[in-house]
This record gives sequence, C-alpha cells and structure tokens, in this order.
Amino acid sequence: MTSNWDENLALTCFGYLDQGVLVICSELRVAFSNDRFCELLELPRYLGIPGVPIGDIFRYNAKRGEYGPGDIEDLVQERIDLCRLMVPHSFERTRPDGLVLQIDGSPLPNGGMISTYTDITEISNSRSALENANEILDIRVQERTQQLAIREQELSEKATALETIMTSVETGLALFDNDLCLVACNENFIKLLNYPSSLNVPGTPIRQFFEYNAQSGEYGAGDQSEQVEKYMSIARAAVPFTTVRHRNDDRHIKIAAQPTTDGLVICYTDVTEQTHAENILRHNNEILEERVEARTSELKAAKEIAEKASQSKSQFLANMSHELRTPLNAIIGFSELLMMDDYTMLEKEKRAEYAGDINSAGTHLLQVINDILDVAKIEANQINLLEQDLDLKSVVRSCLQMVSVDAKSREIQLETDIPEDLPIIVGDPTRIKQIIANLLSNSVKFTDAKGTIKVQIEICDDKSISINVLDNGIGIAKKDLKHVQAQFGQVQSSYNRNHQGTGLGLSLVRLLTEAHGGQFLLKSEINKGTAACVIFPASRTKVLVS
Repeated sequence: MTSNWDENLALTCFGYLDQGVLVICSELRVAFSNDRFCELLELPRYLGIPGVPIGDIFRYNAKRGEYGPGDIEDLVQERIDLCRLMVPHSFERTRPDGLVLQIDGSPLPNGGMISTYTDITEISNSRSALENANEILDIRVQERTQQLAIREQELSEKATALETIMTSVETGLALFDNDLCLVACNENFIKLLNYPSSLNVPGTPIRQFFEYNAQSGEYGAGDQSEQVEKYMSIARAAVPFTTVRHRNDDRHIKIAAQPTTDGLVICYTDVTEQTHAENILRHNNEILEERVEARTSELKAAKEIAEKASQSKSQFLANMSHELRTPLNAIIGFSELLMMDDYTMLEKEKRAEYAGDINSAGTHLLQVINDILDVAKIEANQINLLEQDLDLKSVVRSCLQMVSVDAKSREIQLETDIPEDLPIIVGDPTRIKQIIANLLSNSVKFTDAKGTIKVQIEICDDKSISINVLDNGIGIAKKDLKHVQAQFGQVQSSYNRNHQGTGLGLSLVRLLTEAHGGQFLLKSEINKGTAACVIFPASRTKVLVS
C-alpha cells in the first residue's frame, strides 16, 4: 500500500468488507465505523457515528444483557478502563443470539485503537475437532500486530489507520478502479495466490493478475488466453461473483468480486479449514445415513420374521383346536357311555373297547401337550439335558418297536443299516429317543401301504455320528422344506389333514438336535420320499463298542 491511497476509495472498500471495523480516538470516542460493525452487534447506526463516546456503546450492550449479569454501570466502567490501557487484544465473544464474533484490536500511534469484528460462527461450530485452533490464531494475531507496528512508523496518522484496517483482516483485499487497474491491495491478497511483488503496484491492470493465474496453472488445464478472457468478461460485467477454488496445494480459496461505484473490490479468503470440516461432516452424515439404512433394513427383516412367526403361531393354534378337541371329545364321549345307568348292560367287549379308546385318546392328547411344552421349554432355553453314555443300537430298536404296530398294520417294511463297531455317544437318552421316534413316526404316517422305511447310522470321517431315516413316502415339496422345520410350521394339504399331528415333530427334532450341538438336514421330493439326517458332533463320540 502507498501513502497516496485515496481516502474515498478506501472508505468505499471498507464498506464492502465482511468484517466490522471500529476506530476510537484517544478520548475514547468513535473516530470511524463501517455499517458491518453495527450490523454484527445489532447496534443502532447512530452509535457508530464519529464523536459518540465508546461508553454509550458499552452501556447499550450491557442493558440488553450482552455482557451477562451484573450492575450496568460496573460492567460499562470495567470496559472503559480496559480501553484506556490501549493494548492489543484478540478474543472471541458469543452473542446471546448464538453469533460468534472474533474481535481483534490494535493501538494506533495517536493513542487511539482500531478493532475489527469478524463473524466466525460457522468456523467456530466446525472446529470442534481442531483443538489447537486458538493457539494458532493467537500466533497469527501476534505476527500481524508486529507487522502493523513496523508500518505505523513509516506512514502518516490517517494512512497508518487505513493500512492497519486493511492489514488486520485475514481476507486478501484488492481494489480496482473503473478501468480495472489496481488502486491498492493488502499483503494477504498477494500472499494467498503467491503473486510476485511486481504486480503489487498501483495501476497494474487486472488482466496481468489473470494472466499470471493462467500461467501458474491456477485455472487448471486449458487454453490460457481463453481462461483470461473468461475472467475479463466477468470483471467487465460489473456484477457480483463468488466461487470457491480448490488450488493445487489442496487449499480452498473463496473468491468474491463486488462492483462498486468507483470500480471493483476483490476479496480472497482461505476457507480450507472450514471446507475440510464441512467435508468431514458430510462424510460422517453419509456414514450415518448408511448405518440408519442398514439398521432400518435389519428392523424391517426382524419385523417380517416376527410377523411370519405370529402368523405361523396363529395358524398353529387354529390347527391345534382339532388336535386337542378330537381326543377330548373321544374321552368325554366314551366315558359318558361308561357312566350310563345301564352300564352293566354293555357287553364286556364294548366296555374294554371304550376303555381302550379313552386310553388311546388320552395318550395322544398327552403326546400333543408334551410336544407343545417341549418346544416352549426349548424356546425359553429352559430345557436341561440329562446326559449319559448310551448305545444308539438299543435306542433305535426301542424306537422301531414303538412304531412297529402301525407299520405292520399298513404292511410297511422297517429296515436298519447299523455298523457293528458303532461307538457309544454321550447325550440325553430320552431326548435322542424322542428325535428318532418323531422321525420314524413321521415316516410311518406319510408312507403309503407296503412302503419301506430304513434307519441308517454312519460313522463319518471326523468321528461324528449320522442317523438317517429314509422312506419312500409322499415326500415334501422343496418350497415347503424350510417351513416344516420352523416352529409351528405345518404343510397344509388334504392328505396331511387326514393324519393326526401338531406339525411340531420336525421342528422339535431340529431344536433337540441343536440342543445337543448337532445338525438336522432334510431332503425330500414329492412322491419320491424323504431323507431326514441327524448329525451328532464328534465331541459326543466316546469309545468304540468292543
């Protein structure tokens, strides 16, 4: 900056600054302020007129609670005493409306003070992750104050005050006249874009700045002459222009051009930290949205599972009405016959037949209830396995005996394929017998007359034990395999409804197998039979039968 700086042009320039500027004289009265000062502090404009005592401004702020609680005059006097010290200062103030101001003050040679007010609300909100920002800011203020002190010795009182204002702002500021030639600029304008000192001369055409930018790659790849003409057209248009340029050194510079009555003001602001903070915030928001979407999907899937479970349970309860009422009706009906007054007139054979029917119905009802309770206990993790050594051969023989009567009545052939050296396994004999009996009962129930059912036991390579129940019955459609293994799952068909059952058999097999740490596999095709496989882990194999 030169000493022949035109005061009117400079004042016009200050009017377009994004910072509030306040200059007070040694008598603690306003010497100069721009409109932005009153706007940022929400002060009536008459308080910024030259000659107004600084105490009036302090008193106005104190009355509206700007300085917090306390006696108004004490608060005002405290700040007046601080002003009399005329020492450099830099601090942040958060106004009651949440606006955060950066206030920098420097003494003037004539005993006065210049203060700049900058709205740093966005930066303040973004720098939570930058713990050392205040320390860096203090260093910059000190360096800037030292530079001001050196220049104040070389310039006149008015020139010094004007240059202090220009130098105090972080913004790079340049003023061009109506011919688009440089009137003046501050050091930050030169430093931010690394302009050579030869351009920092009043009268330098703005075209030379554009040409330097094009040559240094500031505008990126492309025809340099076209790039220069593009920006010359923007400058000639005399309309407001704002853009953020991402430079090669990864800094972000905000460029704002504002036409004035006397020319053009260009401001350069380093918004790198703010941009990086915004990018981090944007990235975190994207991650959060992804997590919310993933969680929403999980909740949706859980909701669908719960709805399916509820539907299955409702369907199960509807089916259970038949399974519970049928044996109860039989028990009640036959018992009423036996309770008749002429009971002695019933033939002995009929009495025995009715008693057998009651016993059969009661046994079936007990089995239904036991299945329901077993599933409920397993679901509630309340089932306790009473484990002991057991011989699978004897368990299989016992289970075959249980279904042999039904199988023989329908001429279904029962076969076994069990190795002689079958090892002893550790498990709950009652539950393992329940597993095999349910599989055999299902096979007998859904195998046509004169069919075949085979129980096959294999010793796998990893010493695990595989129990397979194979039949050539009606089979299960592939689409229903998963459903019949679920709690309360039951394939509905005219054939199935002609057979007693709760639909819990295979579900109970799977749950009891998993309780032993095993795995249940089911393969089937319509009219080609079913293969049910229960695999107990090698950890349950104890010793080989000698």
